[in-house]
Amino acid sequence: MLNRLVGKNGRTYSDLTQGYDSETNIAFHLKQLLNENLVEKRADGYFLTAKGVCVAQSEDFKVFFVGFVCKCDDDYLIKSHDNTKTNFYNLPSGAPLFGEDLKDALPRLFYQQFGLTLPYSSFLFDSLHMKTVITTEKEVLFDEAFTVYRLDVTKDQKSALTLPANCTWMTVSEIIKLPNKWPEIDLCILKKNWKIYNVYNITSDYILR
Repeated sequence: MLNRLVGKNGRTYSDLTQGYDSETNIAFHLKQLLNENLVEKRADGYFLTAKGVCVAQSEDFKVFFVGFVCKCDDDYLIKSHDNTKTNFYNLPSGAPLFGEDLKDALPRLFYQQFGLTLPYSSFLFDSLHMKTVITTEKEVLFDEAFTVYRLDVTKDQKSALTLPANCTWMTVSEIIKLPNKWPEIDLCILKKNWKIYNVYNITSDYILR
């Protein structure tokens, strides 16, 4: 149930419990999640708390993600997270499937997000980031191995992209002014202290609204 809210936060009761039968006693399990402060009920649905996000993640292994520095002339694709109480910005990203070769994962992830198929050779390795996101209470929310790949798209390819609502093209001057940028933007786009291997913590309560 927590994973359903990770995929889409703010589900209604019927949406959240869809597919469960009466033997599952889903109402009891949902009540437990509410009592343990893993899920919060609001007027418009059920939402993960910061604690719920933490529990929904794997606590045994780092999670592997890939991010994209996508550039066209002087513009870069930036992803906004306005589904949180404090909006923040980072790179478009996604996770390879279990057992999936990166030669397949990178084109697939880019296509799924932007509707454009590019060959694997378009994605150039930039850097590796060992990133841990912790709350102000020192609780680990995310523990990621985050690999960044660079790609340049032509103007024709740019016009062919289907951008999700939370992604937009920005110039460097616009990016510099963004509040709550995550470190990979400074490192990989603005080139502040760029290194091929990076280790850092981010303090964020990441409260989903």
